[in-house]
Amino acid sequence: MKVISLNTHSWIEENPLEKLVQIGDFILKEGAEIIALQEVNQRISAEAINPDEFYCSYEGAEVEIKADNFAKLLVDYLKEKGQTFYWGWTCSHIGYDIYDEGSAILSKYPFEAESLLVSPTKDRTDYHTRRILLAHLNQEKLTVGSCHYSWYSEDPDEGFIYEWNQLLENTQKVTHQVLLLGDFNAPAHLEGEGYSLVSQTFSDVYHLAKEKKGEFTVESNIDGWADNKERLRIDFGFVKQQVEVASYEVIFNGVTGPVVSDHFGILLDMKL
Repeated sequence: MKVISLNTHSWIEENPLEKLVQIGDFILKEGAEIIALQEVNQRISAEAINPDEFYCSYEGAEVEIKADNFAKLLVDYLKEKGQTFYWGWTCSHIGYDIYDEGSAILSKYPFEAESLLVSPTKDRTDYHTRRILLAHLNQEKLTVGSCHYSWYSEDPDEGFIYEWNQLLENTQKVTHQVLLLGDFNAPAHLEGEGYSLVSQTFSDVYHLAKEKKGEFTVESNIDGWADNKERLRIDFGFVKQQVEVASYEVIFNGVTGPVVSDHFGILLDMKL
């Protein structure tokens, strides 16, 4: 199964519709079956719509889907090209004062969506509010999470530690495979912080891969890492149960696919 994860930085990038098409064309070319996206935005002021039957809703949705939801437009483009995807989206918080910002999952297989609040606060005006979208692919015995975590803090009652523990508690009751994808804001090279915490219970797909093409998903300073001057690996795939991984490849980096965001993406070819 081919899997993609990408922090899209949607609507913040220049020429966003052109980049949406580039993302869609790459998905089609690679035959990706599951796509996890973060920083999937929609304008607060945009018109609310009723999504089609391929939208996987959940009870207690905190925000309506708007006409310019980036994931919705991507799914529409893929459908125009002859490929239908089930999809879901959840909103974490308000971004840049004008967007509902959240995470999305696209899947060739139907799924049961769940929006998991992992932060201590649920106030959408507070950027510390974080929700993770879970897609339960019950027939495939697979749960996929599209994750966008806060930065690491030593305080266990806030930030990454708190959010990770909320997810861990939720996934402990899942008996089948769990695949977590996304922007963890947890550089892999930092000992004793977020990456180390996740690695206690989940396996990094990068290290399971038989073939690796590229490593880092952030080249320099970006939103949230304004003072950064080094390459970082902060976008990951983690699995609860070890699996065969044929390849890990950094994409949308100007080498494999055009640059479409301030993050590069990852493409995983794995048995799930």
